[in-house]
Amino acid sequence: MAPLPDYPEALAALCNGPWHPTSTERICLDQASDRILAGTITADRDLPPFDRAAMDGYALRTADLDAGTPLPSVGFIAAGDPSMPDVPEGSCIGIATGAPVPASLDAVVPHEWTDRGDPVTFHEHPVPGQSIHRRGSDAAEGAELVHEGTRLGAAEIGLAAAVGQSTVVVRTQPTVTILSSGDEIIPIEVLPEPHQVRNSNLPMVTDLLARMGARVVESALLPDDPDHTRDVLQNATSDVIVTIGGISAGARDAFRDAIDAMDASIVLRGAAIQPGRPIQVASIGAVGEERPILSLPGNPVSALCTACLFAWPLFLMLQGAPPQLPWTRGVLGSDAARNARRRRFRPVTRDSEGHLHVPTWQGSGDLAHAAGTIGLVDLAAGADAITAGTEVTWMPWP
Repeated sequence: MAPLPDYPEALAALCNGPWHPTSTERICLDQASDRILAGTITADRDLPPFDRAAMDGYALRTADLDAGTPLPSVGFIAAGDPSMPDVPEGSCIGIATGAPVPASLDAVVPHEWTDRGDPVTFHEHPVPGQSIHRRGSDAAEGAELVHEGTRLGAAEIGLAAAVGQSTVVVRTQPTVTILSSGDEIIPIEVLPEPHQVRNSNLPMVTDLLARMGARVVESALLPDDPDHTRDVLQNATSDVIVTIGGISAGARDAFRDAIDAMDASIVLRGAAIQPGRPIQVASIGAVGEERPILSLPGNPVSALCTACLFAWPLFLMLQGAPPQLPWTRGVLGSDAARNARRRRFRPVTRDSEGHLHVPTWQGSGDLAHAAGTIGLVDLAAGADAITAGTEVTWMPWP
C-alpha cells in the first residue's frame, strides 16, 4: 500500500476536489454577521467626505502663531454644523471632533495645548495638518473597501452602513446532513448499560459546523446496518453529508462500504495524522453537480480534530472564501510528546504568560482532556518530544 499523505498533502487533495460554491442571496445587515460576502462593499463617496477635526480644540492657521501672541476665538463649529464660518487671519475658532474644518485653516490644536481663554494662548506650536482627518484619506469614491470572500464582522458591517449599503450579497450557508453510527451509541437522555456510550459526537460536530457557517438540516444516529445506512445516504439531499464513525476497515464499519456502493469518487482515504488517520473524503453526483461526503472517525477527539482540519476549509471553499485556517505561532510552556510516524494534532491550553501546554490524554476516546482547551497545536512527526520554549504552530477552535 502507498504511504498515507501527511496533512498538507491531504488538505491539498480536499481543496482540489470538484466542489462548487453555494448560491448567493441578499440579506439585511442585521443578519450578516459571520456570513461570507459574495459581492463587494464600495465607497459611494470619499471617506471621510470632508476635512474633519480629529479632536476637540481650536482650528487655526499655523502661520498666525509665528508671533506667539494669543488669538481671539470667533465662534464654534459643532459636528454636523453645515455652516462654514469665515475665520479672519489672526484668529481661531473652537471646533468639535468630527466637525468640518474650514478650507482656509490648516491645523486643529487640542484644548490641552491651550489655556482655553479668550483670546486663546497656545502652549505648543502645531504643524500644518495637525489633527485634521483629510477628505478621502481613508478611501476615495469608488474604492473597494471589502472584497468578495470576506467573512463579515462588526467592522465590515459598519463599513457597509457607512457607504449606504443596508443589504449585502452573501453566499448561502451550505446545508449539511450529519449521520453518526455505532450500535454501542445511545441517545443522550438514555441511561447507558456498561457497554454503551452516550451520543456526544452529534451535538459536538453540529456545534462545530454551525460555527463554520454551515446549516445542519438533518442529523441521525444510525445502527451498524449496511442496507439502512446506504438508503439514508442515497436519500440525503443536502449540499454536504458528514458521517461520523464507521469508516475504518472493520467488519461492522457500515459507512465505508455504503459509500463505495454508491459509486462515489474517493478524493482522500486516510492521512498520516494522529488522531484522525481514517479520515475520508468522497464525491457523489453528476459532473458539475458534485457533492462532498466528509467521513470523520468515530472517536470523539478524532471527530473534533478532523472536523476542524478538514470540514472547516471545505465549508470556507463552499462559501467562496479561501480555505485558509487561522494558524498562528506560539511557544510551548512544557514539553510535548510526538508520534514517531504521524503528525500529531493535540488540544492545547494557554497559561497566564501566553505559553501553550498539551494536556495529558488517554487516547482519541478521551474527550474530557479537551475541556477548557483553546485550540489545536500541530506537532510534526518525530521520535523526540518537542521541548518547552520551542515555537510551534497552533490554531484556535472555530
